Amino acid sequence: MSNEETILKWHPIDKAALLELSKYTTSPGIHQLGTTALPLQIQPMPGAASYFVSAYSNPVNLGSNTIAGGELAVVRNDKGLWKAYNYIFASSGDGRVYFNGPYKNFPEHHFSSTSSVSLENLFGHFPQSTRKSA
Repeated sequence: MSNEETILKWHPIDKAALLELSKYTTSPGIHQLGTTALPLQIQPMPGAASYFVSAYSNPVNLGSNTIAGGELAVVRNDKGLWKAYNYIFASSGDGRVYFNGPYKNFPEHHFSSTSSVSLENLFGHFPQSTRKSA
C-alpha cells in the first residue's frame, strides 16, 4: 500500500492502547512501549518487535478539527530483515484519538539486523497534507 492510499485512512485508538500511549505523550523524547500496548489494529502485525512513541512539543493542526499530537513507530522482523513503520496520532473534535498510517517511504523502512539505525530516523515520515476523512 502506498502512502497516498493511507492519507485519508484514520483508525480509532482503543482505550487500552490510549491509556498506555497517554503515559508518554507529556514528556519529550522517544519512549519505548511493549508491543502489547499497540492499537488493536496494529497488534496482528507479524514479527512486531519494538514500539516507540514520540509526542510533538507543539501539536500540529491538521484541519477538520483534528490536532496531531505525535507519532508512533513500529519495527518488525521479516525473515531477518527489519522493517520500520511510522504512524501519526491525532485527537479529533469528536473527543477520540485516531492514528493514520503506516508510512514507509523513508530510507530506514528496511534495514539489516546488523545495521545501526537512530530512533530519530524512524519518525517524521508522514505527508504534511494528512487530513481526517469523514
